[in-house]
Amino acid sequence: MASAAKIRSEEFATFADKATADTMVARAKELRPFLMAEAPAGEAQRSPTKAVEKSLFDNKILFALLPKRLGGVGLSLTDFCRMQIEIAKGDPSISWVVQIINGTSWVTSLAPDSVQDVVFANGPTTVCGAYNPPGKARKVDGGWIINGAWPYTSGSRQSEWAQQGVVLEGYDGPVVPGISMCYIPFKDLTIKDAWYVTGMQGTGSDISIATDVFIPEGQMVLMDERAGQIDRTKRHFGAPSDLLPVVPVVRTTGIAQLIGAVEAMLEIVKAESVKPVLTTIIGPRTGSGAYMRDLGEAAAMLDTAKLILFHLVGEFDRVALTGAELTLDDKARHRAQCAQMIKLVHGASESLMFQAGSSAFSLDKPISRYWKDVSMGLRHIQNIPTIGYEIYGRNLAGGEMISPPGAY
Repeated sequence: MASAAKIRSEEFATFADKATADTMVARAKELRPFLMAEAPAGEAQRSPTKAVEKSLFDNKILFALLPKRLGGVGLSLTDFCRMQIEIAKGDPSISWVVQIINGTSWVTSLAPDSVQDVVFANGPTTVCGAYNPPGKARKVDGGWIINGAWPYTSGSRQSEWAQQGVVLEGYDGPVVPGISMCYIPFKDLTIKDAWYVTGMQGTGSDISIATDVFIPEGQMVLMDERAGQIDRTKRHFGAPSDLLPVVPVVRTTGIAQLIGAVEAMLEIVKAESVKPVLTTIIGPRTGSGAYMRDLGEAAAMLDTAKLILFHLVGEFDRVALTGAELTLDDKARHRAQCAQMIKLVHGASESLMFQAGSSAFSLDKPISRYWKDVSMGLRHIQNIPTIGYEIYGRNLAGGEMISPPGAY
């Protein structure tokens, strides 16, 4: 008979099974009308409503990417993206919060044992945070004193822990790779209401502030031992996701929600194809070759973006399950293919707004919120296409790299 320890190890060495994954995707689909109904209130208060927050916890959506060994759902990256596409169709701001908390909680699961011992001491929990501009850390007996103000802390009201970027006092080098990560309970931080923006208003991405906060030694991960390094000697190790590279995974999965949001825009525009083409003698838009051509092109852009997305996350899933590693050439290619997805998503969203017409920009039209949220999400620093293309080009030509390998 196999030992309990062996059974436990084998159970954790796989992603969530198909039935579990399909259930998570189905729940996301079922939540769509609810998320759409709550979206205006979330946008008005600039953070997820309490009802939405409860549904995310009740359905384990905020633990979807956390490995099973820590009590999470343990979805594969493919299944996580399937779920995120559906959530974004309900409310892109909520999918953004889901992405940030899942991504940061997963990164925390790669941290040294001392961090995992503390953060996950009571089972699965939620982590979010930011790294730039970094805070400051000062060494004291038994730990560190942390000071800093981190903007864009998406999901701060739904998280128990903050993963915050810091530099050591006196450090004046580049933010990357000179960045360290500290882990602070949110109860020790102050949240400053400062999220007044055009898009993604419902994410609660306010400023989190630490003022002379003490953390024990074990809650700091210095730059030379960053969370994300693969260390098979750790006690907290053994899930497939423990073998994955941080930056490529977070960047790639984050595009799923943008695709989902623009697919929702496509549905809205399709439903309006019965409307007449104003200022022409054409009746319904279905009678217009121009409208039908543009609709088909936008749909093809999204289809192509999804093909790239699921190809890339499929590669990640194989790495996780086989123990293979992505080469630097692979990572440079991934960066450029993510850039290509961003161009496709952007092109589709802009085309659809032209097709929808000026009335689509009315604040009471759901499509305007999707468009605003997507427009902002596309501009995240990890999504800037020109940087991705340049990295790939330099890699192909043997040019000097503009970014440390760990940053792409």
